[in-house]
Amino acid sequence: MKKNKNKCFNVPMFQCSNDNQGISLILTLLIISTVLTSTLIVSEITFRQGQIVYGAEVSEKGYFAAKTALEKAAYQLTKNYADIGDDLSGSLSNGAEYTATITSDTACPNPGTECTDNPISNTNPWTIELEAGEAFELALNINGANYPSSIEITQTGTEPTDLVLFQCTTSGTPRDCSTTKTQTFYITFPQTINTSDYLNSYFWIRINNNGTVADSYTLTPSSSLPLGIIIKASGSCDEYERQLIQNIPKWQKFGI
Repeated sequence: MKKNKNKCFNVPMFQCSNDNQGISLILTLLIISTVLTSTLIVSEITFRQGQIVYGAEVSEKGYFAAKTALEKAAYQLTKNYADIGDDLSGSLSNGAEYTATITSDTACPNPGTECTDNPISNTNPWTIELEAGEAFELALNINGANYPSSIEITQTGTEPTDLVLFQCTTSGTPRDCSTTKTQTFYITFPQTINTSDYLNSYFWIRINNNGTVADSYTLTPSSSLPLGIIIKASGSCDEYERQLIQNIPKWQKFGI
């Protein structure tokens, strides 16, 4: 009796034949491929999730480093009158590093209404409207700022107004007031305020509208007029970088 060389094993749902062996092989390969594909997808998702978590962690470290630079620079500039040309840099205990660059801000506070969208200067004066009983004050006390030598102040209406110039001589490093502030009063306009000694003195200009209706006042400096300080800080950690910007105005309006 001859042996059947074509071996065949029963496969569920298929009749026993040589073709069934090929189908079984295909099904096996499909199952293995599906399992491998699923494994690769899960691995890729896990890897990307890990990258996201790590990136968020180091990015947060960079953010807090930049925030630290802002706070340190603001304190040094407003409390210790540090020179705006002295950039700040350092590192935190978590390995993040920070830097801060400081410049003076001469941009128009409200372009289109008070002045054009250009630096405040003799060709782009600044007009401030004060309601009755309102006051305006501008501090010229940024150490290292290039102030104009004079500022002309004119009045649009005729409301009774006080114009007060405060001045103090400075000394030390960083500069600070070494004597009590002196005050000079004006009640007529226009007035030209002499600020040429800004390298040795700090100045404060205050305008009080003592009238019963609103009035407006225009400041025309002889050159660009710094109105505040701009701090640009960056914090980095493991090639992740965060940047923050803060503006510190040196002027304000308030009631009197």
